[in-house]
Amino acid sequence: RPAAASVLSRTCDRLIFRCAERVPVDSILVYDGDCRVCRLAKDLLKVLDWRRRIRSVPLQDPESARLLAAVPEERRWTSFHLLRNGRAASRGEGVIQILGVLPFGGGIPRLAAETPLLRTMSERLYAVFHGVRDALRCAT
Repeated sequence: RPAAASVLSRTCDRLIFRCAERVPVDSILVYDGDCRVCRLAKDLLKVLDWRRRIRSVPLQDPESARLLAAVPEERRWTSFHLLRNGRAASRGEGVIQILGVLPFGGGIPRLAAETPLLRTMSERLYAVFHGVRDALRCAT
């Protein structure tokens, strides 16, 4: 039985987003492909990214080592990483950058740069996600 996010993704592709303007991939999400919670989050992101600007690469893929060469080895497995414009963003900052790539979210990184409360909220949101991930024993 396919995951709910996968069914939702296929349905959205068929019914709504097929006609949506697609732009070139300009971001790469590196995530833990062995973690169910991480895969679910990646699938949800795929649904929200109907223009397909974000390409996903699991940490288990050899390509991830090249992509994350600037990220210390001990930090690679502690969070997801969004690579954009030659820079890696992780944790709460990564959440802000992901929102900035999604349709209708382009101004969020700029707003967050001027609003410390928004940065704090994104770190807390990520902490909740990380807590769920750990509680379900997905952490490596």
